[in-house]
Amino acid sequence: MRERPHHSVSRVRDAGLGVIATLGRQEWLDRPSYRLEHLLTFFFAAMGRHRDRVSNALHGTWLGHPLHPALTSVPTGAVTATVVMDAAGLLPGHSARWRAASRLALGVAIVGSVGAAATGVTDWQHSHQQPRRVGLVHGVLNAVSTVLYAASWCDRYRGRHRRGMATSGVAYGITLGSGYLGGALVFGSAIGVDRSGLRLGVGPWTAVLPAAALDGGPRRVEVNGVGVVLFRNRDRVLAVGHRCPHLGAPMDDGWIDRDRIVCPWHGSRFACESGEVLRGPSTAALPRYSARVRDGLVEVRGVAK
Repeated sequence: MRERPHHSVSRVRDAGLGVIATLGRQEWLDRPSYRLEHLLTFFFAAMGRHRDRVSNALHGTWLGHPLHPALTSVPTGAVTATVVMDAAGLLPGHSARWRAASRLALGVAIVGSVGAAATGVTDWQHSHQQPRRVGLVHGVLNAVSTVLYAASWCDRYRGRHRRGMATSGVAYGITLGSGYLGGALVFGSAIGVDRSGLRLGVGPWTAVLPAAALDGGPRRVEVNGVGVVLFRNRDRVLAVGHRCPHLGAPMDDGWIDRDRIVCPWHGSRFACESGEVLRGPSTAALPRYSARVRDGLVEVRGVAK
């Protein structure tokens, strides 16, 4: 009896999820991953006063979302074009032109891979546990494929086109497998996704607690089912979202440093007045709400976007 198509689809899906789960359980990956993180920390610290500027550029804080996904389209698209032109070069006529074009596209893929790797490892260093392990394998596979692409380009340059085509074909398969892991990190583990949670909509002022309750530090309250964290900054009360957009850190464990709200987990810094990102790894702004003190009570309401 013929197997139904949806059974085959389920098997493919289950196999992929099984691979992700297996990789996430490989605790032996933690040691090399933390060593790599320490190297990255030393690298950024060595930049001195330029550290924040460089890390923000690589994280994509200036873009409003992570830069890594945008850059991955460059090597993936370029190497796909390489494979297509390699196939076209096997047809009779104009094979020399196809070969030259495919070598150029492969060169673009190699350069793009460097940029994708730089942004990817910058984001990866702030991940934890299962996503960190899957991300490490994702990065290693991309590094292997990039080395193979470079070897393929050299073979093509020296006239060994068939060998170069075979090498890039193998590397392309590795790239597709690595891309699956990258998709699992984004859509399965929400890496790079805004994790700040529900937002407080525009509405009337709501009294939440006595102003004196803020003298001991930030406080988390709920307004219409939405978490809000209150800070006292000099003579003002600030109201922000209760989760950091980066990985959902509880902002009631955060603090204010020189008019900047600091995430307690990875040190993202947000402007007190607007919630704008001043320092990554967060790329999305921290939700910011209106707050005032009336008759000794702190009142909060949402703001129009």
